[in-house]
Amino acid sequence: MNNKLRLSLLLIALSTQLFAQDVEVTASAPDVVSIGEQFRLTISVNTKVSSFNPPDLSNFYILMGPSTSFNQSTQIINNKMTRSVSYTYTYVLQATREGEFEIGPAQVTVKNNTYKSNSLKIEVVKGDIPAAGGEQPADQSGQPGAQAGEEDLYLRVLVDRNTVYQGEHIVATVKIYSRINLSGLDNAKFPSFNGFLREDIETPPLRSLERENVNGVIYGTGVLQRVVLYPQKTGELEIDPMELECLIQQRVQRDTRSFFDDFFDSFQTLKQTIKSPPVTITVKPLPPGSPDSFNGGVGQLKMNATIDKTEVKENDAVTLKIIFSGNGNLKLLESPGIDFPPDFETYDPKITTNLSHAVSGTSGNKTFEYLVVPRHAGNFRIPPVEFTYFDPRQNDYLTLNSNEFNITVVPSGESEGITVISGLSKEDIRYIGSDIRFIKNEKIKLHPLDKTIFGSAFFYLSYIVSLGLFSILIIWRRNHIRRNADRALVRNRKAKKIARRRLKVASAALKLGNSSLFYEELLKALWGYLSDKLGIPLSELSQEKSLETLGKYSVPHEIIEDFIAVIDSCEFARFAPADSTAETESIYKKASNVISRFEQKLK
Repeated sequence: MNNKLRLSLLLIALSTQLFAQDVEVTASAPDVVSIGEQFRLTISVNTKVSSFNPPDLSNFYILMGPSTSFNQSTQIINNKMTRSVSYTYTYVLQATREGEFEIGPAQVTVKNNTYKSNSLKIEVVKGDIPAAGGEQPADQSGQPGAQAGEEDLYLRVLVDRNTVYQGEHIVATVKIYSRINLSGLDNAKFPSFNGFLREDIETPPLRSLERENVNGVIYGTGVLQRVVLYPQKTGELEIDPMELECLIQQRVQRDTRSFFDDFFDSFQTLKQTIKSPPVTITVKPLPPGSPDSFNGGVGQLKMNATIDKTEVKENDAVTLKIIFSGNGNLKLLESPGIDFPPDFETYDPKITTNLSHAVSGTSGNKTFEYLVVPRHAGNFRIPPVEFTYFDPRQNDYLTLNSNEFNITVVPSGESEGITVISGLSKEDIRYIGSDIRFIKNEKIKLHPLDKTIFGSAFFYLSYIVSLGLFSILIIWRRNHIRRNADRALVRNRKAKKIARRRLKVASAALKLGNSSLFYEELLKALWGYLSDKLGIPLSELSQEKSLETLGKYSVPHEIIEDFIAVIDSCEFARFAPADSTAETESIYKKASNVISRFEQKLK
């Protein structure tokens, strides 16, 4: 029951969404075709129609149609369900005569409402009919053709004009033209546009070529790049050629033809590098006689100047904002000259730009925001801001003027040492008068002008002392390195220190009542000490070898006997019942005494 209810709700939701959506009828066909070429006219509707009334196709020969197809898709994203349907009516038409023809709108009826599609304009040219698939044909020998001809595949850098004024924009379009089938483009080397300020126009990636009539011949064309260029100097400027590697899909013919060759043709991909010709732009200098207020602006520009307040207190900030907008070289505009009163502290303007680039040039606005601080009370006047730009359309300089600004500054009622707002923003703070050096009344200790440390006795003495200290440091360092290089000597020198460290660990274990650890560390201290002092590896050290080696060092026999006695006591105690505290302390003292006596004899 629950499943049936869910299914019913789903169908209701789908039907409700379908009826609620707007009905769209879209017609599409190539913009240009050749006489005798077959092409498709498709009319798509996003809902089921009650009736379909085709457009007038009397200017074309109908080879097939209308054939109807249906497509639908459903998506559920974030618990939101969307469903789209498409009913397509397709005609296969053939152009029979040259000219430009219009296909009127098709009409459909949905729920007693009539909807119309868009109309289409199709240009019919006398050019050759493109080969099926547009592939590069093989030569007569049956081998693949070599390079595509210049009339079949080429690049061009197109500019909207070849003669401009300095600072006037040019739109350059890099475009490919092809009459053969391309499977890809690679290793593009775009022009460097030296001598121009370049601004890229957003261009979608080239995924397919559009049909275009070029001098009566149909080409597949595509835009690779569009840029807005602003020439920065006068004279003849050259736009470098562009290089592009094209991947050409070519049919490979076989030596023997059969019926199945038409169904199982093979293709190969060839690489061909094409290069566009250079383009020369003539840049004229701007006419002479520009006003003083001209700072390089070219285009169609506007200016708007505002001030945030006309009455302030001393040391309060005032913001003057000047906005330039329109179409032109706004990015290159410099800040206009403004004659502020001498009592105003001024700072460099904050500049913000909001520009967009299109085939019509660069448009948007550029803002100069001035922060000024009046330091004294009174009535002040900021004269009108004057700005001059050159308009290429009118071939003349045009001057814009803002209103004048009158500012009333009232006393703040505070002392001169108060903190005031400053800097590029109203939050920065500094003290007025902090840069003034006052006269000092106390006594000043003076030194003779010609008395320096250089050449004095102290100067030479410091050099001698420094050299001596450096020599002592070098000698000590070399001895230290030499001593540490002899590992046996280092172990001999550090033997007592390491033994004392192990005795401390044994003493700590004795206090904790851990007899096993106590005897273990005591044995390590004794055997380790002998190993380091005699230079015998611990793995090769035994009582016999230690007695033999100690005899060579003329160690008294009683010290050796005490050593053997302590070793035997520790070995016996490790595996015997726990001794009393007095006995373990006695063994510890004997071990420490033996090491001290060895240290006196083994140097």
